[in-house]
Amino acid sequence: MTGARGAAGTAEGRPGARGFDAAEWLLAASDEPGEVRLRWASGDGLADLPVGRAFDLVRMTDDLGTAVIQALHRRDAAVGPVMLATASHVVSFLVPPGAADQWRRWLAGTPYERRRTVAAAGPGRVLRCPRPGTVRAGHVWLVQPAGRLTDSSALRAALRDSADPAGPAAGYPLSEAPSR
Repeated sequence: MTGARGAAGTAEGRPGARGFDAAEWLLAASDEPGEVRLRWASGDGLADLPVGRAFDLVRMTDDLGTAVIQALHRRDAAVGPVMLATASHVVSFLVPPGAADQWRRWLAGTPYERRRTVAAAGPGRVLRCPRPGTVRAGHVWLVQPAGRLTDSSALRAALRDSADPAGPAAGYPLSEAPSR
């Protein structure tokens, strides 16, 4: 198996390159790509991809997540794949493998952790996702896979930018930020 990181290094896997296939990039993260294809084509159209080898996840509430995407764009930071699960109101950012441990340490004791508005997921977890370009069971890619992951440092900075302007590290989701 080449892995998603290996696929990203090929000419076809470079972001913006002609012939880049987001589905193939995700399939490279699985030990059983045939099973993933089958799940995408049947039932609810969702497949479970293992977290920890090709990517880790940073998950946050949808209102905070959309604000963070906007903050990343304002910073001109590259935004890797981002998926929204509408039923649970959770946005998942795909970040480099190993980043979940760093995020857990950074989140420890913050209002994000106490309120469960931001969490990290690493090995042993799964990402339940549809085939890119489809909406299945309320799951949709807000930012399609394009061969790169969101940088953890840029994501943390964008999260700080999205918090209460009176205290960027306050850790309040936008819907709960204290009014001034």
